Amino acid sequence: MASYDSSTLKTLCLFFLIAAMLAPGTMVSADESAKPKSKVPTKPAKEPSRVAAAHILIAYKGSPAIAADSTRTKEEALQRAKEIVAKARMPEVRWEQVVKEYSEDPRAIENGGKIGVFQRADLGPAFTDVGNALFSMEVGQISDPIESPFGFHVLTRLEIVEFAASHILIAYKGSQAAKADTTRTKEEALKLTEEIYAKALEPGADFTELAKTYSEGPTSTRGGSLGIFPSGKMHPAFERALVDMKVGDVEGPVETPFGYHVIRRDKIMRVGASHVLVAYGGATRASPDVTRTKEEAQALATQIVEEARKVGATFADLAKKYSDGPSGPQGGALGVFGKGQMVPAFEKAVFSLKVGEVAGPVETPFGFHVILRTE
Repeated sequence: MASYDSSTLKTLCLFFLIAAMLAPGTMVSADESAKPKSKVPTKPAKEPSRVAAAHILIAYKGSPAIAADSTRTKEEALQRAKEIVAKARMPEVRWEQVVKEYSEDPRAIENGGKIGVFQRADLGPAFTDVGNALFSMEVGQISDPIESPFGFHVLTRLEIVEFAASHILIAYKGSQAAKADTTRTKEEALKLTEEIYAKALEPGADFTELAKTYSEGPTSTRGGSLGIFPSGKMHPAFERALVDMKVGDVEGPVETPFGYHVIRRDKIMRVGASHVLVAYGGATRASPDVTRTKEEAQALATQIVEEARKVGATFADLAKKYSDGPSGPQGGALGVFGKGQMVPAFEKAVFSLKVGEVAGPVETPFGFHVILRTE
């Protein structure tokens, strides 16, 4: 399953790590009519459940985001960040302009400083002040300098722009996604991609199966699904193609440094769920004190399904009593998530349920799950 309980790690990844197939994107500015009259933060009448954000990072000696030979002190970094705030808040100054001029996030010049879409729970203790700033401003406003372990951040809140997509990637020798033994030339990759694109357009074509057969990307086993992602997360060429597509459209070949892509734009779908995880000895992430066998775990999960379906049953109580997962003490609540965030078996089960229905036992590498769809 996704690492839904590792909030700090998730935050660090969102800020500073580039996962497979992720690269800078182009900035999508908020609708001018939606921008506030002032860029100085004014607390929203109602706190949003999620925010999209961008930042300018100013590091100092000793922080992990700066060159080892830097001599900038913490005080100097703060003063520089204050000067940036003053400039960025000028009515005529564009955010992207200031990012390119000052930010020390290595990806900032290309993606406008975008750092993702967040719920408060996504921001671990080290980023509490970052979260407080983001959730206390309107779209288009700019924060005072906010400190984190990486330095000082100047933050702005953006409109949330998201996509859902699947893709088929064909790499070639020298492309960023190519394996060491790849011998295919760029021309051969383009020809193969064109052939796959033609197959994908045929009546009755199954894009998922084509991705499993041909794609050389890390999502091939998931039928090429990239799940839901915010603007700025994918390479600019990839995102530009998506912007012009409708849900269900297929486009290709689209070239990025990773190779050639055939892209399908998918519908954004989210569900809310709770679960009871019954682990067994040897299951992924099972606690050392879990000694039950796989057969015993399946039998217990079957029993829990029966209990959960009884009239008057409280699923949260069952999770607190039985679950071996980290969400057990919270009644098994996993929150709201989209496709591509959970392992395939779990995802298939939860998206097939109606709100209030229970499924199980559902087997994953973590054990057996009893799942309640909540939203």
